[in-house]
Amino acid sequence: MARCRAMASAELPPGTRTRVRVGDRAIALFNAGGVVYALDDRCPHEGGRLSLGTVEADTVRCPVHGACFALATGHTLEPPAGEPMGPPVDRGVRVCPVSVIDDEIYLDV
Repeated sequence: MARCRAMASAELPPGTRTRVRVGDRAIALFNAGGVVYALDDRCPHEGGRLSLGTVEADTVRCPVHGACFALATGHTLEPPAGEPMGPPVDRGVRVCPVSVIDDEIYLDV
């Protein structure tokens, strides 16, 4: 893994989210209650951008079909609306370890 600077922490105040690119990966960054989380910015169901999803406490809901994921682990908490839990959404979303050092957000990718 390599540590990459994502942005200044002041650019992601509590309650906000954004999308960054690290190499060929699109990463969704969330500041939920002062804790920064990083997940791949692609729902495994049909590719919805999680950075555009609804954040509730420590979860994000895909804006396309409503699958819900834990911000800390990427685990799937709810499948898309009206569908049973199954592949590929049951595999969750890949997370990136986050470090905040000297007011900068770094990702281990």
